[in-house]
Amino acid sequence: MGFTTRLSSLLCALVLITTTVGGYRFDVNGPVLTITLKDPLESAPRSASSTSTDLSSSTRWIDLSSLCPNLVWGIQSQQSPLPNWFPSLTGVGATVGYSYTDLKTLPSWVEGTATFSRPSGELQLEPSYEVRTGRTNLLVKGSRGASYALARFGSHQKNLLQALRASFQVNLPYASVSSVRLTPSIDIAGRDMACIVEAVTGGAARTKAVLNLQYQNPTLAVVHALDSRNTIAPEINLYNAKIVYQWTVALGNGSSLRTKVDPTSAIHVTWTDQSAAGGSWVTDCKLPLEGTGVNALAADVRVRRQFRF
Repeated sequence: MGFTTRLSSLLCALVLITTTVGGYRFDVNGPVLTITLKDPLESAPRSASSTSTDLSSSTRWIDLSSLCPNLVWGIQSQQSPLPNWFPSLTGVGATVGYSYTDLKTLPSWVEGTATFSRPSGELQLEPSYEVRTGRTNLLVKGSRGASYALARFGSHQKNLLQALRASFQVNLPYASVSSVRLTPSIDIAGRDMACIVEAVTGGAARTKAVLNLQYQNPTLAVVHALDSRNTIAPEINLYNAKIVYQWTVALGNGSSLRTKVDPTSAIHVTWTDQSAAGGSWVTDCKLPLEGTGVNALAADVRVRRQFRF
């Protein structure tokens, strides 16, 4: 019996035990199909003699590799799955992902979650497996209130322990600063360290200062909610003093419009539109602000569609 057959049998068994007297014990999400539409000329090989208007060297318009289709199917428990045997196990879930580039090794990746809750805190385990590379990862997270600590382990690496992160929040009885959160982290595999310091103003808590002391790219950002729909977040790089401006607009029904302006590079606009029929449209538009050639004047527009069946 192959791996795909065994996985299908396991998923069918989970579906069979979802129905209980009080309702459904598990919630099925998906399948969710995501495709990306982009200009085929972007990745087309060009010869030295070809011009910007020559379409003879372009790739085929109907090419699944340029659409980057991905299919995700998930199942998540809505209540304690085994209340009589393991009352501390409050939730389990599984996610299966398929990628067009990995169709020869279905599925592409498999993830699972298990949550254990006690009065002293919560423990969450998230194992994952990549079929093509054979890599196994495990995320262990322990939390208590607003504070947490997590560790990521992975195979096929020199070090089994890949990353560590912790977050601690302290509430302050001041009108100017209501809370401070510290989030130190270390990426052992990437040899990078960071510490994020967040301070939230008191009262309506509409302003937050975020100091990211990342070793490679330290930044300071101020996130301010102008109202219930508009949020601005200017960010300055502490190395070269470059400023990046961000503006997010909530459009209602889960839709949003996010604009990121880098005066030395480009304007990046992301529009997420939640469809009434299920799924969502995500449009990314990047307009360069540097260069004088024809390519510098061309915007990179990509449209992703998520289908929920």
